[in-house]
Amino acid sequence: MRVYLSVPISVNKCPERTKLIADVLVETGHDLISEWVLDEIEVQPDENTNIYYRDIFAVQTSDLLVADVTTPSTGVGMEIMAAYLAGKKIVLIKNKESALSRMLVDMESADWIEYEDDESLALKLESYFAKPLHKKFREDLLRAPGVSLR
Repeated sequence: MRVYLSVPISVNKCPERTKLIADVLVETGHDLISEWVLDEIEVQPDENTNIYYRDIFAVQTSDLLVADVTTPSTGVGMEIMAAYLAGKKIVLIKNKESALSRMLVDMESADWIEYEDDESLALKLESYFAKPLHKKFREDLLRAPGVSLR
């Protein structure tokens, strides 16, 4: 699956957690399409790159959005909404101690992965992403025009 990983980049960045999530996604056979989130510091693209359009296009062409909502981020919230409006599958990751916006908490269509520490996060991510596509999600994908999972 083509996975867009949404994490805080400018403020509240956590490179270690981002790398852990990205590593599990790749190790479980998924294609990370937002590789720029792995940069140590936010690298400014060339002057011809519009970050908003780059990110929205990547969200819209993904199969799944995985968002770390452990700490607040305006950009992550915008990417979650873009994925929601595009009908994408959404997985939200949070530390069990994190306070969240009710907008996220009440988003019934999202799956949640709640963790206590890096070890529990890695185990829960591996368990979630290593299993076959959820039956309902697979059926939804197969109904989409031009999609074949064979």
